[in-house]
Amino acid sequence: MKLIFPLTLLFFLSAALPAQESAPLPQHEDAGRYHQLVRDGISAMEADSLERAEQLLRDALRADPTAQGNAILWGHLAAIAERTGREHEALEAYVIALGLSPETPALLLGRASLYLKLGNNERAQTDYTTLLEQWTDHPEALLLRGYVRQRLRQYRDARTDYEHLLRLQPDHEQALLGLALVNDADLRPREAMENVSRVIEVYPDHADAYALRAGMEVERQQYELAELDYAEAIRLSPNNPSLYLARAHFFMKMKRKREARADAQRAAQLGASAGEVAGAISLRSK
Repeated sequence: MKLIFPLTLLFFLSAALPAQESAPLPQHEDAGRYHQLVRDGISAMEADSLERAEQLLRDALRADPTAQGNAILWGHLAAIAERTGREHEALEAYVIALGLSPETPALLLGRASLYLKLGNNERAQTDYTTLLEQWTDHPEALLLRGYVRQRLRQYRDARTDYEHLLRLQPDHEQALLGLALVNDADLRPREAMENVSRVIEVYPDHADAYALRAGMEVERQQYELAELDYAEAIRLSPNNPSLYLARAHFFMKMKRKREARADAQRAAQLGASAGEVAGAISLRSK
């Protein structure tokens, strides 16, 4: 199960990316220059010229420090700082942005995502909650607060968020996976298996769901079913090293060492670390 959880993390974090919004233009004599600087800055961001984008957006802020759209510009600066590894500066920019526009969903999602990346689950949860107090049915906030609560082992609250989202979108892929993981961690095996089987029913090409179900089947000593699900997961995603590591663990448990070593070797070829490979086959890395 521990090997599968990072796979699902990618789905959660992908939903945390803030939407790109355009800044409203100031209504005074500097509007033309401000307008051009903002346009050029956004164009530079789209071209991945982040250093130039940052300079242009800061020039726009200097051109009109009180423009209505400056909260969004600070949000862009926060995103640039995060992408260039300056997380502390990114947080400072989000503080300014949210000071100007405290209830803007994209800004709250962006800062919460950064908090999540930095491992500050409590502050991430606060931002998602702030957003949901105004937008009670916001899908991304429900999904990601559920994920944060799951990490904090607040299983009842996490279940509430996932179930709320599933009432809005009954076949929401990440919510079904999240609910499966919560129910499994909260010792509700029947519900967990129903959740992950629902994912496979609706999304039959979802490799991670097969691997997650295989892990649950191993816990229930349903070894033949587990082997079939691991094989299907690898068929669907043959270049995913985590799947080979998970099956290597399974084969070692079954005392099928030759097959375990073959899977571990394949995982190494696909980029798994020496420590991960050694752990999968119960050996110490050299």
